[in-house]
Parts: sequence; structure tokens; C-alpha cells
Amino acid sequence: MTDNAREYSARSGAADPRQQALIERAEHVLSQDDRVLGVWLVGSFGRGTDDRFSDVDLWVVVAADDVDSFCDDWPKTSDEISPTVFRRALGPRVFNHITPEWVRFDVSVGTPDAIGSRTRSTAKPLYDPHGLSADLAAPGAPKQPDPARVEFITVEFLRVLGLLPVAIGREEYVVGESGAGLLRQMLIDLMLEDVAVEDRGGVLHLDRLLPADRQQILAGLPPLQATRESVVTANITCATHFLPLARALHARCGLPWPQELETAARQHLSTSLAIDLPA
Repeated sequence: MTDNAREYSARSGAADPRQQALIERAEHVLSQDDRVLGVWLVGSFGRGTDDRFSDVDLWVVVAADDVDSFCDDWPKTSDEISPTVFRRALGPRVFNHITPEWVRFDVSVGTPDAIGSRTRSTAKPLYDPHGLSADLAAPGAPKQPDPARVEFITVEFLRVLGLLPVAIGREEYVVGESGAGLLRQMLIDLMLEDVAVEDRGGVLHLDRLLPADRQQILAGLPPLQATRESVVTANITCATHFLPLARALHARCGLPWPQELETAARQHLSTSLAIDLPA
């Protein structure tokens, strides 16, 4: 084990020993490959927010000329690190894995010119014989809402909300329950766009990302059931919380509000189901 791996093991008291064993094994195997210029922990382990439920994210840097051969050899390399019950390629340079003990680990392959795109607060060196970590950028500024994503989520929310009369009119309450679930997820997605941190990570860390008042909003959303009352209540409740936040984020991003779409959705719900959303 290298000094970096020992430092990680000493720091990660909350981590599962199986995670630590996998990290140490990955460091050992990858350090034996002459093509590997460096390995960094990224994701929650790179940010220092990992726990025993986290997946292990590794970023492996090789020379540009070695990318193809390294990726072609990855199944064999992966087997040397750990047997897996699941392995798939997400594109040519990203690989997902699950071990028989259900330790999840992901590997992405990069080149030296990409080191400056990572920051010292989100990438921790595991194996760095050439001192490439010196080229990591300084910690980044808090992430701001993505205007394109805010706009997409808002328009999609209004579109799905406007489908409520279809599910109710056809008495397709299972379909309506699924639609309400989509609205709940879009409310979460919009809340995450409003989180100002350098790296938001995944949605499985909501408690660490969302302030207490928004966690309470989500916890207080009505349970979903395949009934008319449940579906209608869920739609109204989600819209009540979603629309003010969406308007605020549109204003922050300098986006025009889709007023015609909102007005049409409100009128459609009012005339079809006698539902008047809060202003």
C-alpha cells in the first residue's frame, strides 16, 4: 500500500472495510501497469463525503496514445482488481462494476491534458508517481443553476402536469401515480439546481445537499397511491412547491418565463377537473 492509500485508510473511519480493500487492491494493480500515469479518487471519496454506502469512483490517467489499449484491456485489469457480478461500459472510457459483496466502483479513463479540469477539493491522489496532482486546479466556485436544465425541467413539469386530466378522465390511476412520481422527481431536480456547492454529486446524498426546509417539503409530500384523490393531491402539492422556485430560478438565470404554457396548463386543469392551482 502506498502512502496515499494509507492516508486514505486512516481518514476513512466511516468507510466499509470492503471499500478500503478494493481501493487498496485497485491502487496495487493499477500501479503495476506502465501505461498508468496516475490514479485519483473522485466522486464522494474525492470530496471526502464518502460513507459506507458510497460507490468508489476512480479516475485513471494514461497517455493519449495508450487510451485505446488500456480500455481494451480493462476487463482483464478489472478482474485483477476484483471479481464482479456486473460490469458495463458507459461509453468508451467509463466503466461500472459491482463486486460479489456489492461494492460498487466506477472507473473513468482520462489523459494528462484533462488534469487541470479537476480540482484539489474533488480529486484525491491514490497513485501519483509523476506529481501530476500539482496541475489540479484550485477549488472551484459554487455551482450555479444551469439555465438550459432549469428551462427544460420547468417546461417538462408543466407538460406532465397538463396530462393529469388524461389520467383522471380515463381512470388510469396507476398511470396518474407514475406521472405524479415524475413531478416529485422534477421538484427534487429543480431543488438541486439551486444548491450552490462546487460538486453536487449524486441524488443519493440529498440530506447533505438540501437545506432543512426543503428536506421537510420533500418529506411532507403526500404518499402516492393509485387513486383519484391521491393522484390529484400529489399533482397540486408538487405544483405548489415547484412553480415559485421555478420562477425564482428563471429570474436568476435571466430566462423568460413560459407564461403561455403555464396559463394553458392552469386553464386546462380548471376546465377539465375544476382544479385551480395556487397563484
